Amino acid sequence: MKNTIQQAAQNKPAAVAGRSVNQILNGILDGENMRRRFDELLGKRAPQFISSLITLVNATPELQQAVYESPATVIQAALKAATYDLPIDQSLGYAYIVPFKNTIKQPDGSFTKRMDASFIIGWKGMNQLAMRTGAYKTINVLDVREGELKKYNRLTEEITLEFVEDEDERESLPVVGYVGYFKLINGTEKTIYMSRKQVEAHEKKNRKGQYMGKG
Repeated sequence: MKNTIQQAAQNKPAAVAGRSVNQILNGILDGENMRRRFDELLGKRAPQFISSLITLVNATPELQQAVYESPATVIQAALKAATYDLPIDQSLGYAYIVPFKNTIKQPDGSFTKRMDASFIIGWKGMNQLAMRTGAYKTINVLDVREGELKKYNRLTEEITLEFVEDEDERESLPVVGYVGYFKLINGTEKTIYMSRKQVEAHEKKNRKGQYMGKG
């Protein structure tokens, strides 16, 4: 498998010349080693997963560009999702294959831009992996609406919330923060609250460093 991926990356110009995105993907995925690897990871679900990958790429112009410029990164991201047995349908929120515009240093010292793909696990995926360990009794995350947070102690992580019971009324209120909680089978528990401003600042900081690529 490793040799197949490396060969696809090294032979990129010849591999993509005059070929469609589907032809490139199918050419890599139909290789004996690659097919065996996905079968080992997913069993009977492998064909469905590969179909999801092709559908995702066809629906995302940036991923199509990544297939032309760096097909190995697309396959590697898919393999990571398969390793964790997480679906890559973006609407499900378990795992994502995300395109990044990266700066690549060439052998002659010059720099070029290249669209790569990376595996990003969603919060539902992290929840799923945690529950599979068998160590968690409860794990959850919720949005907090205006007026629901009554008290939060950052040191002790004690929190007092009064949720609006009427769902229609609650949906009309702005989100002011997010609260996460887990409790292990052994009784250990933890709560964390972040304001919406804190979450957005964290997302902005990491998106600038990752999604935009270096350079």
